[in-house]
Amino acid sequence: MLQSKSKTTRLISVAIAMVVMAASLLASTESVSAASKLKVKAAKKTIYVGQTVKIKANKKVKWSVSKKKIAKLTKVKKKSVVVKGLKPGTVYVKAKKGKKTKKIKIVVKAAETAATMGMRIVCDKEYIGVGESCSVATIGNDTPVPAEDVTLSSSDESVAVVYSTGLVTGVKPGTATITAIYKKDKSVSASMDITVVAAKAGVLKVTINMSKYPAGKQVKAWFQVPESDNNQSITNVDHSAENADYEGIIRDSSGAQAYFIKWGPGVAPENRKATLSFHIYRRAVLNPASLRSKESGSVNAGDPELQKWLRKTEMSGSLTDGVVKETADMIVRDAGAVTVYDKAHAIYSWICENITRDKTMPDRELGKVVAILESEEKKAGSCIDINSIFVALCNAEGIPARESFGYKIYEDPSKLGQNCRAEFYLPGHGWVEVDPAMPLGRVMNGAVSKGSSNWENVKETYWTSGSADWICQNHGRDLTFEEPGQLNAASGYMINADGTLNHFMFPHGEYDGQYVPGYGNYASEFKYVYEFKEEDPLDCGC
Repeated sequence: MLQSKSKTTRLISVAIAMVVMAASLLASTESVSAASKLKVKAAKKTIYVGQTVKIKANKKVKWSVSKKKIAKLTKVKKKSVVVKGLKPGTVYVKAKKGKKTKKIKIVVKAAETAATMGMRIVCDKEYIGVGESCSVATIGNDTPVPAEDVTLSSSDESVAVVYSTGLVTGVKPGTATITAIYKKDKSVSASMDITVVAAKAGVLKVTINMSKYPAGKQVKAWFQVPESDNNQSITNVDHSAENADYEGIIRDSSGAQAYFIKWGPGVAPENRKATLSFHIYRRAVLNPASLRSKESGSVNAGDPELQKWLRKTEMSGSLTDGVVKETADMIVRDAGAVTVYDKAHAIYSWICENITRDKTMPDRELGKVVAILESEEKKAGSCIDINSIFVALCNAEGIPARESFGYKIYEDPSKLGQNCRAEFYLPGHGWVEVDPAMPLGRVMNGAVSKGSSNWENVKETYWTSGSADWICQNHGRDLTFEEPGQLNAASGYMINADGTLNHFMFPHGEYDGQYVPGYGNYASEFKYVYEFKEEDPLDCGC
């Protein structure tokens, strides 16, 4: 009985083993069968005329195409092939391995045009100066097109040259069309105009000589040091002073930079000398006619950067009531102005029509806005006064605005000198340069008359545009330089009643704590001389 049971058990074990072996053999067969399947894969199944697509097989196969006039096979290999579209239509690419065949449907579409492809050129700048560069990029179907897939060219290389990398360099003022042609289909192209504006480059140097004043007293001097912005590049700032107790670059809370020198009482007068120099690249400012359309949103009065250009200054008068606010409200109301752009333009136009530029006015250059607007005899002033009026009226309407205290740059010493412009902030765009004093200056010099046939053109020339022969030194008003350059002169002329510096368009000096006039190169008490050595903007490496 025990033997019979043992024999049965052995038979069952053998049967199980045979079943397991059979299952294993079956699984192996299925695996071999799966591995033996022919597979074909295409990177994409729709191409345009002139485009290609690569198809791969998992085995060595023979390739063929159903319609050779629609697509052809190139770069044929045992396990891959490249299919090129010849004309619109549908084809089947076949891969054959023995008796097994796999086919893939490929649709060839008509070549994309700049419109259907959505191809366009974009640039990182609206315009460039001579010697300045910008970068262009080609976009197709909202996707960057690799630089190697397009050929770039310029319609006028005497105006602007373009390189294969997309770099465009301005050569001379004018407009050139930059064209991108799609290499895979030369019928696909896009173009854009690049405007090149005038530019100036060179080194501005100021030589300072404070030897006039007797020995035994402390002497101080502050000179403007401009900074780079969207329209200018300031580099290679260099300075040195003989026997100075202190000399270096300091900064006011508004951001204005100054080269400050302090000579102690023991320094001999003839040793009070210093120099300051820096390299300048400045391009003309050209805001397009489409600037109005760039305005978006409203002024964010809570922005700390904008807040400081909305504040009342020592000379602006109240911005919430009185003659400044009343005049500003009247101007925008009469013009029907609603947007920031239109309000600023209305204020600019009103100033051009109602203010006079006059070098003989008392207290000129101080920007006494209230006194000028309240004058019943003559509403007039200098370039600073006129631009200060623009700034105050804009501020009264909630528009951030600021004076741009600057310097005219010419090799001719007779043309060198300080000059003021203004800026207002346009939401969605940024700071915009204007100069209401310039058209009034042309009236003062007899070059044009208000109301003449070309008066409107003259006004618009200086609205949102500016020449290249000028640099902005700073925007500071009511300045307070911290130690070691703290002001301590008694109030009067450029020193406000609270001891702050009215503005910093002219150098500032002190002798024994007394203010030293620094107005212009012809100042009799403050000896300094500016020199500008001009360079070709194309050679300056700007």
